[in-house]
Amino acid sequence: MKATTASPTVKRLLLIGGGHSHLTILKRIGMNPVPGLAVTLISRDINTPYSGSLPGYISGAYEHDEIHIDLRPLAQFAGARIIQAEIEGIDLDARKIICDSRPDIEFDMLSLNIGSKPDAAKIPGADLYAVGVKPIGDFLRNWQEIYRSAIDVLGDDPAEFSLAIVGGGPASVELAFAAQHRIHEQLGIKSYQSSGLKIQIITADDGVLKQHNARVRQYVTEELGGRKIEILSDHKVTEFQANTIICEDRRTITADRIVFATGASIPDWPGEIGLAIGDDGFIEVNSFLQSTSHEFVFAAGDAATIKGELRPKSGVYAVRQGKPLAENLIRFATGKKLKAFKPQQHALALINLGNNTAIASRNKLFFKGRAIWTLKNKIDTAFIHKYSRLPEMVVPLDLTAGLVDRDTEERLKNHAMRCAGCAAKVSSDVLADVLQELPPHARADILKSASEVEDAAVIRLDNGRVLLQSVDQLKAFINDPWLFAKIATNHCLGDIYAMGCFPHSALAIVGLPFAAEKITRRELREIMLGCSEALQENDCALIGGHSAETAELQFGLCVNGFADEDALLAKEGMQTGDVIILTKPLGTGTLLAADMRYRASHRWIDAALQQMLISNREAARCFVDIQVNACTDITGFGLAGHLLEMMKANNVEVELSICDLPALDGALNTLGDKIFSSLQLDNKLVQEHIYNHEAFQNQPIFEILFDPQTAGGLVASVPEAGAEACLAELRAAGYPHATAIGRVSNTAAAAPALILK
Repeated sequence: MKATTASPTVKRLLLIGGGHSHLTILKRIGMNPVPGLAVTLISRDINTPYSGSLPGYISGAYEHDEIHIDLRPLAQFAGARIIQAEIEGIDLDARKIICDSRPDIEFDMLSLNIGSKPDAAKIPGADLYAVGVKPIGDFLRNWQEIYRSAIDVLGDDPAEFSLAIVGGGPASVELAFAAQHRIHEQLGIKSYQSSGLKIQIITADDGVLKQHNARVRQYVTEELGGRKIEILSDHKVTEFQANTIICEDRRTITADRIVFATGASIPDWPGEIGLAIGDDGFIEVNSFLQSTSHEFVFAAGDAATIKGELRPKSGVYAVRQGKPLAENLIRFATGKKLKAFKPQQHALALINLGNNTAIASRNKLFFKGRAIWTLKNKIDTAFIHKYSRLPEMVVPLDLTAGLVDRDTEERLKNHAMRCAGCAAKVSSDVLADVLQELPPHARADILKSASEVEDAAVIRLDNGRVLLQSVDQLKAFINDPWLFAKIATNHCLGDIYAMGCFPHSALAIVGLPFAAEKITRRELREIMLGCSEALQENDCALIGGHSAETAELQFGLCVNGFADEDALLAKEGMQTGDVIILTKPLGTGTLLAADMRYRASHRWIDAALQQMLISNREAARCFVDIQVNACTDITGFGLAGHLLEMMKANNVEVELSICDLPALDGALNTLGDKIFSSLQLDNKLVQEHIYNHEAFQNQPIFEILFDPQTAGGLVASVPEAGAEACLAELRAAGYPHATAIGRVSNTAAAAPALILK
């Protein structure tokens, strides 16, 4: 027998923050996995900006996406769980993170790369009347408001607009140059002398760039003066008020907008949870980047200071710490001796002057010009590309040569990467063929059975009541057991809702991969908490279940529902003139396939997950109230496949407005890139029932007809007279994408047919 490899999870590394050092860890683990080590990344912002490119963005040299690194593809590449959340607390004794609105997250090792904020944030009034340059994500949102206000004031009916920047370091200087260049360029202002834009740099020092050599300071001071950017030296700020800066000697400075870019600081919580804090106010670490108070905690970047090795808080040092941090975390996890890291004494500083020129300095060296800007642009762009342009995922096909012909082998290679979620279903043709072969076992009290086309089995009870039963199971498509279970629960309830019934109770089916006992217990707890929360939201009781060890995480439910027999909705029953209404957008299959390939943005996947979390409960209630003629849910066989199930009983023809199909953000992009679910090809076999598919088959929107949906919406055949009211009710009930997508044109055709329009 061929030996198999077991790789149980035995330790958990938790990364907090998406800073530069943690990017290196994720890339390192993606390139060289550590079997047995589970990695989780928690970050408030998933689309993280690169600080080195911020001035270039402000000046207009870069677009928004060009200065951001999407952490989701990188985490997928590393096989890491990614969670976007605000942390409410850290219990170092229990080794767990307390998050808002989700179960606690346990860890064996913790790494902090949380960045910093300007220390002026602690000045009274800063939170109300001024804008900090960090966190950069917050600043970018505020910058858009500052920029628009300046354009409005300085535009058609020019007046004066003043911007005050508190701080005399590189960030303040770069921001002043960049903001002026961008606003002047937008408005076509050619003369600094006549410009209504007034920028002031306010610093407590005797000039700007005190940590740079005299030549740099002199050149920048002269350049600022030449561009009419005023430096107010020896002005220590003590308070911010509305459009006013109060200085130590009670001098005041007024401005339309105030920004501060002073020295770095961190929040109080690292010290409050018990971590050692150095004399400079930052997390104190040793030469291994390991907390001096807790050996299982590591920290890097602006938030940490190596004991005895004070350095400026600069992105250069944070980037350099990434490699030794990754190595020491892995060494600590595997019980190996840690390696000391000594940061360089002096780093190359590149300062953007806002007009496609820059200066470079290191110790006493100084260079300036367009070539320096070209160098800076090359360095910054290369850094972003390093973590955003990831190797293509390839799943090898382990097949002995000669077993199949070349065409079959090529087809199997193209589909070796198998999807999860509802895209992991067996094809409808295979399923139908097998069910037809089963021997019948008719019972008078079984009204609908598994071999028929309805969404759930229907068993007659007494007094005109019926019991509906449905079973569904999904392979995990995200590396988050709690969130996966919530979505899978919604998915499993869909068949009951599709028949106009409401779930009463459910039994859970859980498959857990081999892991250390503490991790198995934790994973099972997260799954069942997610399931329980979703069931409670749907007023459905959990009454039992079954667990097993499986190769991959799986979850399913057997769901019960009770209803009056004559109140059920069915797939058949479409009437001529009915309006076809779809409650949710399409595209989960292609997006999840792209996510597996590191080609889906966090924005796309997050929006898709939010749609999957929306229950079909209120949509079912609406369809029951409206008394629709037919209904089903859209799951693994795609919109076309499930619509045809509704149409086949009476050979119905439906005119489908293909351009009206609601699609999830990004789905048409991934379909356009030929990224399909592994079930897409089988689903597409139904296109023989699409009357005019040749005219549309080169459009991405055509492919969405066959895209398998996980936790998809309901589709109903609604009497025309009630269609508008139905749409209004659905949108008011929390289905903003509910759309009329077509119309029943014939209920007595020779064969069922979709007619695309």
